[in-house]
Amino acid sequence: MIYKAIKYLYYRIYDWNLRAWGESDLPQYNAIIGISFFIWLNLITVVIAIEALIKSEYLVSIPNSEYYAGAILLTLILMNCFLLVRNGKYLTIAEEFKKENPSQKRKRLILIWLYIVGSFVLNLFFVWLAY
Repeated sequence: MIYKAIKYLYYRIYDWNLRAWGESDLPQYNAIIGISFFIWLNLITVVIAIEALIKSEYLVSIPNSEYYAGAILLTLILMNCFLLVRNGKYLTIAEEFKKENPSQKRKRLILIWLYIVGSFVLNLFFVWLAY
């Protein structure tokens, strides 16, 4: 279920990028960066939420924690390249979701926008709460 949601979010970012700038902009990799960023943002939000709720700054105060955060993002990008792009998987994903009817598309787009906005709002809320 989560993998299908990730694939759909990937497809929407890929499709938007493809329509906006075409193949020359490498939309399959731009979508990887986008989806990896949102997964990373949610992981960071969980860490901040835990620290805010237990009133601790242990994880944030680890020396060089910004490098660990960057390494996690890079790992997510590589992992998502392997899962979503390698061997033309992005083309299969695009074919899978092109067949959706307008009602499905509308519902799924609403969920995507709730996810995107919710990711930023929750992150900002827990950052505010923690600091």
